[in-house]
Order: sequence, then C-alpha cells, then structure tokens
Amino acid sequence: MRKRKIISLMMVVVLMLSLILTGCSDKKDDSKDQTGSTDTKATQAPASSDGDATTDDSATVSRDPMTIEVYDVAANYQGIQGGWFGKIVKDKFNLELNIIAPQVSGDGNALYQTRTSAGNLGDIILLDNSDLQDCITAGLIKDITSDIQNSTNLKLYYDQYKVYNTGMEGNADGKIYGLPCQITNTSPTTYSETEVYSSPMFPWDYYSELGNPEMKNLDDLLNVMEQIQKAHPTNAAGDPNYCLSLWADWDKGGTQISIETATQLTKWYGYEVNGSILLGTNGDMKELTDDAGAYYKMLKFFYDANQRGLVDPDSGTQDWETACTKMKNKQVLLMWYSWQRGFWNTPDRANERDAYIYAPVADMNFYQTSDYYYGDGRAFAVGSQVDDAKKARVMEFLDWLISPEGLNYLHAGLEGYCYTVNEDGTYTMTEDGLYALMENREVPAEFGGGGYNDGLSKINQWPMHAVSKNPLTGETYVYNYWKSYLEANKTTMTKEWSAKYGAANQVEFLINKGQLNVVPSVNIILPSDTTDIGLIRSQCAELICDTSWRMIFASSADEFNQMWSEMKTQLEGLGWKDLVAFDTAKFQKVVDARNAAKGQ
Repeated sequence: MRKRKIISLMMVVVLMLSLILTGCSDKKDDSKDQTGSTDTKATQAPASSDGDATTDDSATVSRDPMTIEVYDVAANYQGIQGGWFGKIVKDKFNLELNIIAPQVSGDGNALYQTRTSAGNLGDIILLDNSDLQDCITAGLIKDITSDIQNSTNLKLYYDQYKVYNTGMEGNADGKIYGLPCQITNTSPTTYSETEVYSSPMFPWDYYSELGNPEMKNLDDLLNVMEQIQKAHPTNAAGDPNYCLSLWADWDKGGTQISIETATQLTKWYGYEVNGSILLGTNGDMKELTDDAGAYYKMLKFFYDANQRGLVDPDSGTQDWETACTKMKNKQVLLMWYSWQRGFWNTPDRANERDAYIYAPVADMNFYQTSDYYYGDGRAFAVGSQVDDAKKARVMEFLDWLISPEGLNYLHAGLEGYCYTVNEDGTYTMTEDGLYALMENREVPAEFGGGGYNDGLSKINQWPMHAVSKNPLTGETYVYNYWKSYLEANKTTMTKEWSAKYGAANQVEFLINKGQLNVVPSVNIILPSDTTDIGLIRSQCAELICDTSWRMIFASSADEFNQMWSEMKTQLEGLGWKDLVAFDTAKFQKVVDARNAAKGQ
C-alpha cells in the first residue's frame, strides 16, 4: 500500500491566519483598473490593464488559430465549445475549446486512467483536489508561479492561490500549480447569500392556496407535497407533475460513493456527505450507513414520497438535461438547490405569485459553509506537455476568464441582450436575460446565434464565485443582488413571504430561528486514496448507489429496510471499516482547519 506524506496542517493554518490578519481588508477588487470592454476583436492588439484583461506580455502572443483541450470533471458536455461563448473566445483569442468530459464519456475513471497513463490529460485541466495532487506528484501539471506573478488579473489573487497550493504534498514553498475554483473577494468567514444552498422550496401560489401550512418535520412536508401534487397533477401544457424528479448521472465520481440527490439533502439536517462519513456542523462524524444518520433519513424520505406517487418514475434513469427540461416546464413541484430557481423564477412570475420560495420546516438544521474565499475543492491547472507557445495562449485565456470582463460573461451574460448598463454603471437585467436560460431563448446572430443555454460556457466551472464584488459596478457579479433586481424583485411573493415569516429573506429567518450555523469554508488538499482504498471505495460506491436507488423504489417498508441491512452486511465484506477509518482521519483535517478558522 502506497504511503503518502501530508504537509503539516499547521502551515496551512498559519498562512491563512497571516492572510486574514494582514491582507483581507486590502484585497478589494474595486482597486482594479479595468474597463471590461466587450468589443475587442482578435485582429486588435491586446489592451493593457486599463482595457480588456490579458497577461502583461500578451502583446507577443500569437493570434494563429489554435484548439485548446480542456479536460474537465465539471463538464456536462463533450466536444467543441459553440454558441455565443464559443464566438467570444474565437473572436477575442482565435481559440477553440475542445471539452473532454469524463462525466459524460461513458466511463470517466477509464478515461482518466488512459490519459494519465499517456502522460497528457489536456492543456487546461480541471480536477478535484485529490486528483490534482496525484497529477502534480506524477509530473502531469505545470508550475505556473511566474505566469501568475506576471499576469494582469490572476496575480490579484496570488495570496489565495499560495495558501491553497502550500497545502499540497511536497510544496511547502507554495509554487502555484492549481488555481482553485470559485474563490471570492469577500473574506474567509463571510456568507454573502440570502438563501442556503439546499432547502425545500415550493411554488408560492400552490403553497399559499393551502394556507401555508406549518410543517414540523418531513412527514408534514410529505403531506403538503401530496396535497400540492394532487391539486396540480399537470403543468399548463398538460405534462405530468411530480414533486420530486431525480437524476442519476451525478452519482459517484471522485470520493463520492452515494447518490447525489440524497447526498445534498443531508444538509437539511446538519450533515454533509464526505465519502463514507457524514460531517456535522459541529465537527462530529458519523458513518454514511448510520441507521440514525441523515443519508438513511433522506433515502427514507424519497421512499415515502414514492409510496405516495410523488417521485417522477423516470428518476434513476433520466439524465440531468432531461430533469432540467422538466424544471423549466414547472413539472417539478419541490426544488431543493438554490440555483434551481433560475430555471423558473422571474420578477413577473413572482408578482403573479408563480415562483419558488423557501417553505420552512421546523426541525431542520441547515449545514452551510461560508463563502469559498480559498476555493471550492476543484482547481484549474495547465498540463505539463503544453509547450511555451500554447502555454502563453492558455494563460492569456485563464487570465481573461477571471477578469471583470470574463466574469461578466460567465455570470451576467451578454451586454445588450441579458442586461443593460445604467447611468451609474450598474446593470439591469432584460426580459431576455431573465428568461434566456430557462427557455433557451434564441441569441441574436450578432452574438453567435443559437439557444442561449446551448451557448453557455461548457467548462461549467467558474474561477470566481458570482457573489464576489464586480469592480466595474460595485455590485455582485450575480444579478440576484443587484440593486435594480432587488428593487424589481420586491414582488407580491416576497412581500407576502416576508410579512408571514417576519424576515427579509431565508437566511435572516433561519438565523432568527436558530436553524443555521454557518461553518467556515476551508480548501485544504486532502490525501488521495491509496490503491487499496481506491478499490474499496469503487466497489462500495457501486453497491451503495445501486442499493440506494432500489430502496427509493422498494415495494414495501420491509423491503426497504432489508435492502439497507443487506447492503451494510455486504459493505463489511468489501473493506468498509478500512474506508471509514481512512475518511475519518482525512476529514479530521477539515474539522481542525474549521476550528482554527472559528478562533480567528
């Protein structure tokens, strides 16, 4: 069994402390001197830092056509990036992005092994932390320290990158290999959102017509779900409605060994699934298979819902894209990801009371991490086989991606189509901007044509989180918190909700009720699986996911419990105790880092 050295967590904590105490208040993105111009063409010379954002030496970068291979664990699409974002990248850089997506390749693990064995994952590489560590150790990732230091935009986050990279095995001097995704320009302990990541949400019109019944627990939630679906069995087009419509193509992968939909709902009861263990808001850990644990509780919730006819029968066989279509058609009556509302909610619909909003359940205690100041557990990197000419093009693209201009495209969309610029420099969403994603609206030819959703960045991951402050506007990149949107979104629905629950938003409500304890977000490099643990994890994942889906559709409570019991017995024979011990030791490092952050 291969032994792995782990860099001292104390070094990471010391670096975090020094950054927080000496640098956080000074790291304001509104000091950047960039205009975020969107009309630069490939034939023009790249601008300096007061124009569009490129690396300092970008004037020497070739503009010959080039295809960049992007190996991307977050992507739901494989092939050449097209549509409006593809046009921007082509016009601006004369680049094509060829997305290689293990998630949709058929066998992601085999693809990963094949490409790593060949010594070339891709030009731009997007990996989970543990796999990135392995690829650095194997020499598959370039050291880009000097490239970051000589850049225009990436260098602004050098300290955050250094904290992240110093946590890697054998990298105490903090060379930059990975650029953590979803960093923020807020602080390590700030939570900027007004909603938690996962919680039950109903259409306000449907919930209100029942009189907004008080819900004490999941049984009450199921009763309300049943009443809503019975009252609204179809959408406006006559398609069947279900409270829950699940999908299976996000299951497994990396260290995950459970089904994603149940995994995310454990956050309703104060736990996050991390491999074989459940990690609580207070740092306590339980086995995933604990009979009193949150994973079992949510599987039982899904089973009970199916017994009442509330689960889409396509769940378990349909993919994400199919489930999305149903959300956009208001066929899914209960949403649980905060971002799912983007498939339906608009101010107009909220004024008509026809939009989704949080429905309180009294016994829930939500697990929520703070802003991803140091990143979210994935990172961009550059492949070691990239030559100097291609590396210059890659770094120019990555530098632009985190510029205000690039982030505007990623988070706000197309100026003049998705939003307009106000006299004070802030933005206002257009009707097209509000509906483009959910309806896949046609994009004008000048922007590249095609459906808006079809043309989104297929990288499907962001170098900076949307709640970060945009220096061009003084507001967040995400429109939900723009002054213009908040003003427009003082809708019939939000006014009624606030009046009923005595709070301006969900987070305020949960804090008032003692149902939310935000835990510090830490992004440390954890040990990856040894060969033996990796085999155990893979076998356990296959068994747990298969059993979990069958349990949801079990014919009786006895069959449900029998499947659970048999699964636990089979897991013991696969080396489950060794996997739990490995994951417990690994995630104790997360607990320690969070405890250190709490004391800051």
